[in-house]
Amino acid sequence: MTCEIFRRLSEYDPDFRRYSYTEIVDCNEDVAELEALRRWSMVLHNQYPWDRDKATLIPVEELHDDDYLVVFHPRDSEVQHFLSRIASARAPKKAHPASPTVCEPIRPYPPIDVRHDLAVQPRIMAIAAAHGDLVCTNEDLIRNSAYNWSPMSADDIVAKTGIEQRRYTSESLEDLSLRAARSALAHAQVGPDQIGAVIVCTCTSSRLLPSVATWLSGQLGIQQTHCSFDLVAACAGLSYGLAEATRVLQLVRRPVLLVCAEKFSDKIGNVRPSRMIFGDGAAAIVLGVAAEGSPPDIEYMQTYASGPVSQVNSILWPNPAFANNVTVFGPEVKALAGRYLRQMLDDIRALPDPDGVAESLLASIDLIVPHQANKTMVIDLATAAGLSPDQLYFNIERVGNASSASIPLAIHDAVRDNVITAPTRVFAPGFGAGAVAGYAVMRLCGSILPSSRPTIRRKQLASRPPMMNRSP
Repeated sequence: MTCEIFRRLSEYDPDFRRYSYTEIVDCNEDVAELEALRRWSMVLHNQYPWDRDKATLIPVEELHDDDYLVVFHPRDSEVQHFLSRIASARAPKKAHPASPTVCEPIRPYPPIDVRHDLAVQPRIMAIAAAHGDLVCTNEDLIRNSAYNWSPMSADDIVAKTGIEQRRYTSESLEDLSLRAARSALAHAQVGPDQIGAVIVCTCTSSRLLPSVATWLSGQLGIQQTHCSFDLVAACAGLSYGLAEATRVLQLVRRPVLLVCAEKFSDKIGNVRPSRMIFGDGAAAIVLGVAAEGSPPDIEYMQTYASGPVSQVNSILWPNPAFANNVTVFGPEVKALAGRYLRQMLDDIRALPDPDGVAESLLASIDLIVPHQANKTMVIDLATAAGLSPDQLYFNIERVGNASSASIPLAIHDAVRDNVITAPTRVFAPGFGAGAVAGYAVMRLCGSILPSSRPTIRRKQLASRPPMMNRSP
């Protein structure tokens, strides 16, 4: 015999004090952690708008006709199913299939040797960046975190990730992409009648029809392309995008616009790894045809995908278990990053220096611009693989991890910061969600960059709607 228990209120006040959105957003304390607790206490207060001292638990048979009851509904069907199983006292019979055996390919996939494998040699005509206009420091992040945030200070976040701030955008993903595309095309002096294809690499677009690439094509005034499409390769977006753009270049023999763009700020929720790491940003590359007899700007390319199921599912979005926000499983991400980084370094150690000077392609590399995933993790993995930290360029401490846009944004900043001036051979390895990876070896110089600098607006994340997302 079960007894139904209800929460009864002795009185109900429809005008019970609630905090407005403005009051919650404008909450301010000198100590970041105290501000976070105060803000979330206001959010929780609004969820239970009655005097808790006048609420009691009572069996259903003791209810009176004039009692006020508080009825809670399950947040979603998964919670409803859980409560039903508990009420029935029956353990669910759920099959758990064994993880499939992971099999190596029957032979390795050779990298693309652009100079010898392709007839049309690619030239990088321009790279332009559209950084987010909102700066969110670690202190801002803590101030606007959920009440269940683990006790990490701003310095702890720097030690764990190397990130001091991340950049968010007040624009849409499409408008951010359009801004980068227009800047790159203007610098390359390429008009809409010259563009052969538009490729957009993103894993954070909620647009399906039309795709971001076709939307961009229309906004840029292009009557027709050979193809315009979106490509989802997450943090390996640049290497996948360059590989596809170079293949298309063989057919169209005219400039291809490649855009890598992400907007994570409205998808990070309150899960700590996602909030600490991700930022927004876009970068556009105009890939043209090199002059007859000139060496290509892209020398080698490679892409990979798959692995153990745990690594394939190491980053999820949308994740229903966490209010459909981005979820990161750190140990699995580190495992796939280490696996791919070792494989990529083995690849380029075995390849020759295109100029025939150094003992290998790796020995000829002037600068490594890795995916800006987590500075501490990448340095640890690179050191274990025999690289020196001073060989690597990072901008993650200023902009966060922008997934597919992270490497081109870092290349842009390396040129802007005069790290890349004279022709420089750059190795750009990427790896991430879906257990995808890839790299490009490129020859870059300062002339690829527009001269304009981004405008930064300092603003706490507290003014942004994602602050109100609830964690489960």
